[in-house]
Amino acid sequence: MKEHFKIAFELAFRDLRERYVNTSFGQLWLLISPLVTILIYTVIFSDFMKMRMNLVESKYAYSIYLIPGLLSWNFFAVAVSRISNTFFEKAHLIKKVNIPTFVYYIATFISEFVIYIISMVFGVLFLVVIGQHIGAEFLWLPMLMLLVGMFAFFLGVIFSLFNPFFRDLKEIIPIILQLWFWMTPIIYVKELIYHKYPFLVDFNPFYYFIEPMQTLFLYSKVLYKDVAVSFAIVAVLAVLAVWLYKKMIAEIKDVI
Repeated sequence: MKEHFKIAFELAFRDLRERYVNTSFGQLWLLISPLVTILIYTVIFSDFMKMRMNLVESKYAYSIYLIPGLLSWNFFAVAVSRISNTFFEKAHLIKKVNIPTFVYYIATFISEFVIYIISMVFGVLFLVVIGQHIGAEFLWLPMLMLLVGMFAFFLGVIFSLFNPFFRDLKEIIPIILQLWFWMTPIIYVKELIYHKYPFLVDFNPFYYFIEPMQTLFLYSKVLYKDVAVSFAIVAVLAVLAVWLYKKMIAEIKDVI
């Protein structure tokens, strides 16, 4: 198992190196991309549009609210998409290299999670620059990020196991993710929809992963109830993903 994780890390960092190999800035894009994203939303929404939305007393209130949810969603959507396409992207390796398929899952996850960490570091630095209070509660941030990561990982694995049998899933998943994004209080606050469409919040699993982050960034508080719910969601998905993987992996290798 230790050797498998070593291979996964090697594949992940090779992926990060090769991603920008033919660009002028190379690996600097790992820093430039999240920084530009934060600056765009900060300037456009908080300065030009003056969107405060009754959150906290700051001209950057909307950016403080937006950044953790948006960065988490960007990671989540890309990770789910890439992991779910593992058997299409890595078919040539799976057929030739005698290592368990879950190694490719882990490698993809590590690659995307590194970018997520870099992005969130910039998000926290943004809070420091604007003078937003950062309390001891921010020690929870790595755990909250890991929960988002595990949610993306296991959901991506489940999708990937059905992809070889239902090829349309490859086209359906991006549509699902796009609809999911707009049904989740990320660029708007939940009060805008909750009175009319409460089910979009109450039965939206991703909401329980990002609301604790939004609350942490805005008020430096931890929503333990939502954290507990997100733990439960990850646990259920983990059990389901492992069970499906053991049941289906042999047949999938014959299909691809």
